[in-house]
Amino acid sequence: MSLIPCSQNVFFRQLFTRQRESARRLKYSLAALTGLIGCLAWAPNAQAVPAFARQTGQDCIACHVGGFGPQLTPFGRAFKLDGYTLSDGKKHIPLSAMLVASYTHQAQSYGNDNYMGSPPAGFSANDNFTALQQASIFLAGRITDHVGMLGQATYSDPGSQNLAWDNTELRYAHSYTLGSASGLFGMSLNNNPTLSDVWNTTPAWQYSYMAPPFGNSGPPVSPVIYNLGQSVVGATAYTMIDNSWYAEAGAYHNLSTYWANALHAGNASLQGEAPYWRLWYSKTVGPHVFEAGLLGFDARINTSGLPGLPTDDYHDIGLDATYQFLNGGPNIITANAIYMHERQNLNQALLQGNASNGSNTLNSANLNVAYWRDNTYGATLGLFQTTGSSDAAVYGNGYSSRTNSPNTNGAIFEIDWNPFGKSWVNPEKNLRIGLQYTLYNKYLGAKTNFDGAGTNARDMNTLYLYLWTAI
Repeated sequence: MSLIPCSQNVFFRQLFTRQRESARRLKYSLAALTGLIGCLAWAPNAQAVPAFARQTGQDCIACHVGGFGPQLTPFGRAFKLDGYTLSDGKKHIPLSAMLVASYTHQAQSYGNDNYMGSPPAGFSANDNFTALQQASIFLAGRITDHVGMLGQATYSDPGSQNLAWDNTELRYAHSYTLGSASGLFGMSLNNNPTLSDVWNTTPAWQYSYMAPPFGNSGPPVSPVIYNLGQSVVGATAYTMIDNSWYAEAGAYHNLSTYWANALHAGNASLQGEAPYWRLWYSKTVGPHVFEAGLLGFDARINTSGLPGLPTDDYHDIGLDATYQFLNGGPNIITANAIYMHERQNLNQALLQGNASNGSNTLNSANLNVAYWRDNTYGATLGLFQTTGSSDAAVYGNGYSSRTNSPNTNGAIFEIDWNPFGKSWVNPEKNLRIGLQYTLYNKYLGAKTNFDGAGTNARDMNTLYLYLWTAI
């Protein structure tokens, strides 16, 4: 739960744009959503991946800022790095579930005569209530003293209408000593580059943590590392020294056609292995936590699937930083930032007429600052920006950009209420109600008339109200 040039465009639109069709829909008014919120506030106990809370005997705020995932505390990061193996010594059923209901309002309604196009089958042109935007089941917990896992399968609406493979990781970890230094060695088998990371800056975990099923949230174009989740499988090895220095390296590969179909995961069209690496350093000074890091990813993609053609090559490198103020008191402040730079060698796209340039660049930046009071009331401001090379075939033909540009920037404002998750008296209770507004200042290269048909950047603005609960 969950974020492009034109051979890219053809590839990613086939692979990552969710089908907006469904056979059955539950449609209610905003008043009905309010009623549902009232009911679920009294519903049986829920929390983010409650299987981990049951296993450790800790309340939700031990691992999560705001008492609800995915933003991790130092204890939560240590739990993940140690392979999800910390336990209270008792036997527990390692199962959890998550539900998301939502209401979405777009500044521009869906319509055959505008940029948004037709609405998903069974839904209205605007003001859509989705009673089951997302439903997930989790298999999560300790397997042995050194092995644990987090497995997720998700049904989405509007979406594929299938229970599909979602973020999944099997992890091994073991501590060691080297002279006077203490260390941790681990391995991760997972299906999403950066899923193994413990900071909320990287593509798999960065803000916004929940996004509307309609309209827009964030930039329409992003580096390739953002777009491979669940369609690949990879293995990485990592080590952390003195709880400060961290290094990780590994590689990712396509799922086989059989497993891609069986898991409803799609095919990433990777040619061979795609290497991934990660470095970071963290320091805790009193209540202040600091992190700075680098990451890199390289992918060769054969969109056509035809032998003998050159590949489109993508080289991603990123710089990230985190700050957290956690003093055990009522006030919590977090800040997360990442900048990604991508070099694209569009050999196949140029050959097939899907790109005007043989090489392009794409840059993305994401910054967010959050304040939490008593791990209950939260406010977040997120800023995003994408810049890159102009390309008529990629962005003009592929995205209807009048300026042939991917350049987009805007902001996300969000307020949240998390009533539960702060006491082990109710160990399985968790709920988040969030109100989010996405505002665009520039979209695909222009503030006004970005598509040449009169659509302005502000027409992409989206209001999103969601209820997120777990059991």
